[in-house]
Amino acid sequence: MLILFSTFAKVVFRLGLDAGFFRIHYGLKTEAERRALAGTVSLFAAGVGALLLAAVAAAARPITGWLFGATPVPTSWVVLVAGDVAVGTLAFVPLALLRIQDRPALFSAFSVARHSVNIVLKVLLVRSGWGVTGILWSDLTATIVFSLALFPILVRHAAPAFSVPLLGEALRFGVPKMPHGLLLQVQNLADRKILDHFVTRGEVGLYQMGYNFGQGVKFATSAFEPAWGPFVYAQLGRPDAKTTLARVAGHVFAFFAWATLAVAVLGGDLLTLLTPRNPAFRAAAPVIPVVALAYLLHGVFLLTSIGIGIEKKARYYPMVTGAAAAANVAANFMLIPRLGMTGAAWATVLSYAVMAALGFTISRRLFPIPFEGGRWLSAAVIAAALYGLSALSPPSLGARVAFELALVAAYPLILLATGVLRREV
Repeated sequence: MLILFSTFAKVVFRLGLDAGFFRIHYGLKTEAERRALAGTVSLFAAGVGALLLAAVAAAARPITGWLFGATPVPTSWVVLVAGDVAVGTLAFVPLALLRIQDRPALFSAFSVARHSVNIVLKVLLVRSGWGVTGILWSDLTATIVFSLALFPILVRHAAPAFSVPLLGEALRFGVPKMPHGLLLQVQNLADRKILDHFVTRGEVGLYQMGYNFGQGVKFATSAFEPAWGPFVYAQLGRPDAKTTLARVAGHVFAFFAWATLAVAVLGGDLLTLLTPRNPAFRAAAPVIPVVALAYLLHGVFLLTSIGIGIEKKARYYPMVTGAAAAANVAANFMLIPRLGMTGAAWATVLSYAVMAALGFTISRRLFPIPFEGGRWLSAAVIAAALYGLSALSPPSLGARVAFELALVAAYPLILLATGVLRREV
């Protein structure tokens, strides 16, 4: 429940200003304006974070009761979580600046250092008997260290200024991201809540395990997403911007499809290898390829909805996620009674399909990009065909894994041989 509270708190505390700062920065013409934007957003975010942290501290008891019911839990836990989120709002501007400046090595170094500090503190505090409180203190301390380490970047690139017009622009783009983020959480969590009403807790646990394996596709999409925004906005104003975006998107989709193929083909055997003494867990395997497909569709949304951000029409984001969340809930109620946990997985696919379709349709009207449909279709068909061939895998585990690895390795070779992938990108 604390993780759920933290997830929702991050959406509310930031007010979408991380996205707003990032987008508005690219529309400014002078360095003075960019520095003023960085200073304005940082000051406003710090103030909002402090106010919301104070509000959570004042309402800690009812919030704790709402999250945990009658279970006796220290109210300090929600305050520590809120403190972690509030301090984290001080980091998003310098992190965005690193992305804008195309400094991935430094970005990664800060992230690795933060996680390293967090892990060391967790081990020390938990071994010292602090339990959950120690885990929360380690999160907060690591975030404080992380934000302080990033502060020199903010000082170099932000002016001690407060511009109401620039703040207004950032909020106009960012605030619609709040309901978008909250609805996205509904979309991601509804399946397990609804599934819990129709099947045993054991089956819900199996579904969660299969879901965790299936969402391995997120390693590809999440690694790509921080670089996609800067690349897209850097193309604006160039005469070949649309064709460049279309060409790159086609190749990135092929990469996403490759990641999906790998997870779908190998996920079940990886589950078997990781649970050698618990064969009952292997019942989660059918969920894995379905969830992998859902996250491929999320990747399609990331690639094809860019016109919404380019044209600063952020109000469409919650409309898209609202429709997707509604489709998810409706599909879960229709499919779970018939198909059980597999129905929940297919409901996730449907919701992301709605999200991708609406994102593409709206984006095309705002900023039409000539996506290479033939390339996308070819990449998808080849991936589907190789997945189909995985049904011919030998029965023994070792031979089966070798055969499946060969199928996954064959995918990029086939794309190159057929011309679906071109070497210039």
